[in-house]
This record gives sequence, structure tokens and C-alpha cells, in this order.
Amino acid sequence: MKYNKYILAIVCILLIAALPLRVMSQDGKAGMPGTYLHMGVGAQALSLGKAYTALASDATAIYWNPAGLAIQNPYQVYFMHSVLFFDTNFDYLAGSLPTRSMGSFGLGILYLNSGSFDQRNELNQELGSFGISDMAFMLSWAKELFPNFSAGINYKLVTQNVLDYSGTGHGFDLGLRTRLFDRLETGVMVMNLLTPKMKLAYESETYPMQVRVGAAMPFLENKLIVSMDIAKIIGWESAILNIGTEYRAMENLSIRGGVNNGRVTLGLGFTWNQVGVDYGHKNVSEFGLNHTFAVKYAFGGFGVSATAYPEIFSPMGDQNVSHISLKAKSRSAIQQWTFEILDKKENVIRSFSERGLIPEEIVWDGRDNSGALVEDGKFKYHFEIWTVEGEHLKSGGSLVSIDTEGPAGILGLGPQD
Repeated sequence: MKYNKYILAIVCILLIAALPLRVMSQDGKAGMPGTYLHMGVGAQALSLGKAYTALASDATAIYWNPAGLAIQNPYQVYFMHSVLFFDTNFDYLAGSLPTRSMGSFGLGILYLNSGSFDQRNELNQELGSFGISDMAFMLSWAKELFPNFSAGINYKLVTQNVLDYSGTGHGFDLGLRTRLFDRLETGVMVMNLLTPKMKLAYESETYPMQVRVGAAMPFLENKLIVSMDIAKIIGWESAILNIGTEYRAMENLSIRGGVNNGRVTLGLGFTWNQVGVDYGHKNVSEFGLNHTFAVKYAFGGFGVSATAYPEIFSPMGDQNVSHISLKAKSRSAIQQWTFEILDKKENVIRSFSERGLIPEEIVWDGRDNSGALVEDGKFKYHFEIWTVEGEHLKSGGSLVSIDTEGPAGILGLGPQD
């Protein structure tokens, strides 16, 4: 296939980046410029031990791997608040916008704010207090260049304020993502490919580059996901192996755990309609637990849906059919669609499938695929589409009820005149 060379290139990048890299200066990040850029964002990612490079497909992909924005859907607003030690807070606010033909866009803001510190002169006299704040603005763009292969870039503006001094710097990130063997998600992220340089007072400092390589695979009918990352900050630490697992215990509840640089991470995720709430914590040794909270709201974007009118009908009554309206919005032209009506036991009783554009509505007369009338009850739907560029969208839920008996009543005689 013509895409084999691209897949091969990605595999080579993964293998090269996964090799042990020589420590060029010191082990650890103490005193490293721009340390906050390597702390990680998102309660889900942090509870998975930062093994998120291949998984990121929400608004946190701006940070973890902007290539993940290419498959992100729908629009999303994301906020994270992390409580650190010594009155230090770490916040992340982001939004993502997928488009039909221009790729996907994202905007993210990182903010690290440390509490008040005592300021003293050379005679150890108190001069008041001061704070330290770091901020990064990230503007992202991503696009699927070939089926199952996407790329993304970040433009990054970083700022720092200490006492009466402030500085700014500029940088770029590059992310790649592909799927191998139909199930294995892989990703490569080069943070600070163009390294930001900043000058505070009289000294300049350069933020280091970080390379992350990740892989993730689903198991147990997609209920369990196992992910792994190898991360290396060039010149500051040895390569670190991070591992994460997520299990969907219920339709709306996920349990997460991981290991980040030898420390255990745990977390939970809950979704309700368009809202998601996540919590994660990490044991940071003598400093106690690092608590992270996040909330996200998804809306619009690409997808499929169905509504029926009337919602209750009787094949033997005046309202003897239900009109089912089909709606679909995709990035490319629809190649094939399937619509199924299911009974309360999730059995398919009526199905519709064609190639090409979907009709505006389907009329259902209460009969199954063999032409027999179905029994009274409530019915659900399952709606899927496939596009010419390989996009797969689906939805499902309650649809319509059949009631042939009508409302219950009492037959009686009035008083005689």
C-alpha cells in the first residue's frame, strides 16, 4: 500500500526515540528551566501515570500530543485544577474546535502560581513578600494527513514573573499519531522542538526539549485500555517509563491507575450526557498527595442522531406509523449508513442500510424485518455511518414506543332519569 512507507517511518521514529538516551548533565529536574511544562495536565492523563501520548484525543491533546486533535470530536471546553504543595496551584484551561476541511484547532493555557515568599535583604531584614508565576499559551493545529495517520503542531508563548522581573519566550511542539495492526494506537511528541529562550534580569535560560513515545491498546471489548509511555528530557534526566490502565466499570464510570516514574497514581472518571468529571492523585513522597480535579463539556461537532414523531404510536390506530428523522454531520461524504431498531432485550428487529446519502426520514410501521407486527413496548435505535475518508460515527438511545391497547378506562352506566 502507498501508506506503508509512512507507517514504516513512524515505527522507526518510535524505535529510535525509545532507545536509552545518555544523560548529558544531571539526573532529575531540580533547577531546570520551564519545569512546569513537564508536569502534565488532565486528571485522566495524570491518573494513568502520564502514559497518554497515544491516547490523547480530547482538549488535553494540545499538551500531550496535538496530533490527537485531528480525531477529536465534538467541540470541547476543558478545565483542570491541581493542588500542589507549599500553596502552589497548577491550572489548565483549553478549548478545541474540529472543522470539516481545515483540520482541528486548539487553544490552551497553563498557569503555575506559587504562594507568597518572604523577601529579605542582605541584612536578613524583611522587605515584604513576593510570588512566582509561570504561564504558557499554546495554539494548536492538527490534521489527518492519511487514513489513521495524523500530525499536529503547537505554537507556544511562555512567560515568567518573579519580583519585578518578567520574561517571555517562544517555542514549537510537534506531534504524530498513527494506528498499527488495527488496534495499536501509537504516538510521538517532541515538546520544545524549537526551544523557548527567556531572559530574567541579566541571565538567559533555554527550556529543554522532551521526547515522548507512547502506545496503547484496548482489551475486553474496549472496556480495558493499557497504555505505556517512554519520556526523556534531553540533558536533564534518564528515560522514564510510565504505565497506565483504565477500566470502564460502568457505562458512565471509569477506574484508572498507573505508575509514573516509580510512583503510583490513581483516579476516577464520570460522564453524564455532555459533561465529564475526573479526579486523580499521585503520591509525591514527603510532600504528600497531589490532588487533581478536572471538568469538561462537549457540544456540537460531528455526529449522528435520530428522533421519532410521534414518540408513541399504534400500528392499528389513527397514528399507525412513526416518522424517524435522521441527522448526520461528518468531515467527508457519507459512503454507507446503517440504522437499526432494537427491542428492550437489545435484539435488532428492523434494520435499514444503504450506500450514499442518508434520507431525511424513515417511516416505521411497527413491523420487523420479516413483515410481522412487533409486540408493544419501548424501542431503541443504533445509527452508524462510514465516510469516504474512513470516518466512523455512531449513536444510540431511546427512540419510540408502541401501544396498541390505548389508555385504560372504566365502562359504567349513569343514573336513570
